Amino acid sequence: MRDETVHEWGTRRPFVPGAFRRRGTSRGQACCYYFVIMTIEYALTRTEVVRSFYRSLEASSQYLRTISIYALGTGLVAVIVSGGLSRPLGGSTAAKFLSGMLFYMLFLPIMLFLRAKTSTRSLTISPGGISTKIGPLDGEVPWKAVKVIEAGDSFVLIGRTNGNAFFIPDRAFHSAGDKAQFVSQAKEWTRIQS
Repeated sequence: MRDETVHEWGTRRPFVPGAFRRRGTSRGQACCYYFVIMTIEYALTRTEVVRSFYRSLEASSQYLRTISIYALGTGLVAVIVSGGLSRPLGGSTAAKFLSGMLFYMLFLPIMLFLRAKTSTRSLTISPGGISTKIGPLDGEVPWKAVKVIEAGDSFVLIGRTNGNAFFIPDRAFHSAGDKAQFVSQAKEWTRIQS
């Protein structure tokens, strides 16, 4: 059953000078452009959050690289905390490093499962970035903090530079065309803002 709806799709808003401009134009010249705000609503189960995480690692090498860097950092912290750098490097140091990485890769999906927000999320993309709201919680993510936007077979991944991500299921979109437009517009705004 599809209870998620697109409630504000393609709403045209007058351009606000300074909020968005095309490359090669000054702030004063961009006064007549319009932009499209896109808002979707969806909810994920805890299992879908973890499954989406693994699919995202498979679908996006850029997202996989980000998570791998955090795993390497965790391995290095494990070595430092155990005093592994104060003695010659050997097998025990490598074992501590690998155990730290393994801990991160096993712990992260468990934390995603436990901390998953399963309430209905409203997510809006606009020239200023991403606005999201789940119940009383809301947040803003500027486009410069977005590292990867990928359209998978059954989801859209928007990965942030800090490793956090939005996993948006296909059921949040009315059609494949809406999904393609959403991804295209998000990529365009990310490109312009970086």
